[in-house]
Amino acid sequence: MLEIFINGVLILSGFVVVFTMIMIYNRIVSYQQSAKSAMSSISVELKRRENLIPEIIKSVKGFVKHEDELMSKLTKLRSSVSGEFLKTFLAVAENYPMLKSSELFLQLQNTLEETENNIVAARHIYNTNVDYYNSLINSFPAVLYRFTNMPYLEFETQEYKGYVPTYFSQKEEI
Repeated sequence: MLEIFINGVLILSGFVVVFTMIMIYNRIVSYQQSAKSAMSSISVELKRRENLIPEIIKSVKGFVKHEDELMSKLTKLRSSVSGEFLKTFLAVAENYPMLKSSELFLQLQNTLEETENNIVAARHIYNTNVDYYNSLINSFPAVLYRFTNMPYLEFETQEYKGYVPTYFSQKEEI
């Protein structure tokens, strides 16, 4: 009777050990997949920045060019117009034009900030998942599976793949 009890305890202990090892393995794989998913999110945000920012800059430059041309034409028109009322009217219109480039610059700035914040957040999520994964695979009994550590992301903004400079040079063509 004692022998049956000991055998039962040993079999039950074996099942517990196997079940625990399976659970640990599944947890490792889950953390690994979470880190890979976070890396994918970083890639998506970098691609978004790479595609979106140049188009926004191009649009803003176009608006600025248009406004410069408009202001130049208004100034020429005012200097060629005779009559005090017309000159006064054009001067008022010139001083308070409904131009949108300042709003577009603010929108560009907000888009840049949002995109960079999304990249920072995705990078943080990736590093957090890598931290969980690396901590788990280096603890016992998970170390028995011999998974390798995943690297953390550590780089400056300009080292990002797909870095898009945002310069507004006068000599650049739109």
